[in-house]
Amino acid sequence: MKIAKPQVFLVGQTGINVPGLEAYLKETGNQEFLEVIAEARTQGLGDNELISSFFAKLCYRSLSLGKNANVKKIRSIKDNIIRTIEEGHGSIFEHACFNFALHDVSRVLTHELVRHRDGVAFSQESGRYCRLGIDITGMYIPPEIGNNPEALAIFVEAAEHALLSIEKLYEIFEIDEHDFARKKSLTSAIRRVAPTGIANEIGFSANLRAMRHIIAARTNEGAEYEIRMVIGQIAKIVEEHCPLLLHGGVKKAVAGLYQWAFPKHL
Repeated sequence: MKIAKPQVFLVGQTGINVPGLEAYLKETGNQEFLEVIAEARTQGLGDNELISSFFAKLCYRSLSLGKNANVKKIRSIKDNIIRTIEEGHGSIFEHACFNFALHDVSRVLTHELVRHRDGVAFSQESGRYCRLGIDITGMYIPPEIGNNPEALAIFVEAAEHALLSIEKLYEIFEIDEHDFARKKSLTSAIRRVAPTGIANEIGFSANLRAMRHIIAARTNEGAEYEIRMVIGQIAKIVEEHCPLLLHGGVKKAVAGLYQWAFPKHL
């Protein structure tokens, strides 16, 4: 049995369609906003932050001066994002999103992750189509188990027994002798004895508003260790690619992992 190490990969994120944005700004007489974007890029801001600010400014017709008599100055994108977060106007952060591939995470984790519904999307490895086995299936070992040799031995024995039983059931039904429909039917039936801790893959996308909430909820010290570790990896990626989203957050080490807390909900 393989020992799984959960990992997170950033595989996509919102990007600005520059020709389309430039065409819109030209049509509306807001070409000055291109200079605001250029300034933001020199400050290290990415497209997630730029597109969020664009829609925020669109709401108030404040992409450039002279378009709304109530607007007396134009804030930078950085200041605009910070002010929007501090005022709790979270809807603009629903336009941009991150796309992650979660590798070797357990179904314990995915059962909890998919409870988040607003602003998220999931595509999980199928237990109906994907075969299991002692040499191909991994298992994440929580530190509570891994740090106790006696418990670890029992844990590994139980997991390996389940996987060997699955292989034996494949043999009994001569699964490879059947057509695909029958293989799927048998795989679906036999998977029921699989441990819930087996490693699998899941695609996970979330808009920025949802991401901020998930980071706070799932890095909290009360969350299960594996999901704290995985969402902690996600928080690190967000911190690198979209640091302003975490504005106002308090980051501290708790039980060997970082916990994020935010005083303002979006």
